[in-house]
Amino acid sequence: MRAVRFVERLEFDFTGNIFGNAIKLGDVDNDGQPELIVGNSVGDLAVFKGEVCWQKITGLGMITAVGVGDVMNCGSNALVVICGDGWCHIFLCLQSKTEESENSVPQAQGKLQPVHVQRIPANTKILLVGDIDDDGNEELVMGLSDRVVRSYRWSQSVTGGKLVCLNKWECARQIGSVTLNRGPNGIPCLLVAQPGGTFMRIRTEAQNVDKNSKDDKPPFACVDYHPLTSSKMRNPNISTEIIGNIEQGPNKPTNKGSPYAVATLDGTLMLVQDEQIIWSIQMDHQLFALSKLDLTGEGLDQIVACSWDGQTYILDQKKHCVRFQLEESVAVFCAGLYSFMPSNPPVPCLIYTTFTNKIYIYYNIKLPSLASKSLITHVLEEGELETLYGKELIFDREKLKKLIEWCLYNKHNGFTY
Repeated sequence: MRAVRFVERLEFDFTGNIFGNAIKLGDVDNDGQPELIVGNSVGDLAVFKGEVCWQKITGLGMITAVGVGDVMNCGSNALVVICGDGWCHIFLCLQSKTEESENSVPQAQGKLQPVHVQRIPANTKILLVGDIDDDGNEELVMGLSDRVVRSYRWSQSVTGGKLVCLNKWECARQIGSVTLNRGPNGIPCLLVAQPGGTFMRIRTEAQNVDKNSKDDKPPFACVDYHPLTSSKMRNPNISTEIIGNIEQGPNKPTNKGSPYAVATLDGTLMLVQDEQIIWSIQMDHQLFALSKLDLTGEGLDQIVACSWDGQTYILDQKKHCVRFQLEESVAVFCAGLYSFMPSNPPVPCLIYTTFTNKIYIYYNIKLPSLASKSLITHVLEEGELETLYGKELIFDREKLKKLIEWCLYNKHNGFTY
């Protein structure tokens, strides 16, 4: 396993304890560029755009989870902030009403404004915004520390709107994380991580209802449990993280579901597809955070796992792995796309929060390949020979291999001048 080094980074100061799901990358102002949203345990919420803190909101309570998405199904992303005492805050970024200047330069977006506050069950620690029943509308999924998963749908009325609870599922054990994943038929399902590298799968299907009816019928749900087994797992009771919908690129098989990755705190990392373990690897560090990110630009997601001591593992879907070491211990980790300039596309980033009240954003982290390749293999490829020596090769392939070994390792192997 080779080590890589990333040197370009931004650094922000942000005090207070940050929960694992209180950090998110998403487009909160609907300008097509993702921002970084971070909340802490004393009620401070910061939105970072580019190299500055774009907006800060205080007095929200103990923020345990944040999410970004079109939860109100109005065509615009909203910011959802969940507090541990049972309050759900929804913010929208409203367009500035200031008229355009004489040079017709568009005015900047407005700031985030609170549009809804609602009481929900306390102790929510996980938040997911997505279309869980494939009906074209996004729902809100919450995971609670008392082993309960709830789904909500926004219901609009003449006097306003509110979140309506659709389903409640009780898990057998403590929830690690919740993710969306598409099955072989393309229908999304919820994967709820359970201790010991296992998970609970929840399939939901929207019911056919009259659009003119005011009744919000909950989607039909089917729940099953999958005990993944790996010979490399050491503790069946250890906490688990899961991330789904790993992109396979244009050559993905049509008869299979999307792959998903499972990581346990004792260092086991697995890639799974249709409940079959594709590969499993054992790390020497405790893996507490799991993300996906395309670092090669090939349209394929890589798996990014982080440990408490800053060791970060990046693996492709063929099990090739590189590692990056942060010089500090990590409190919270996430990975995704972040925008630095409005005129430039977002770039892949690794984001760390530390116990010294720092936020580090590593950018320009694209890698040409995760697979290690020796010089002999690299040079002996036919395309490389043509590049180096033209169409007429000076040596045949066997003699060229012996020459390289003689120059690098002093291995004669019968080679003569």
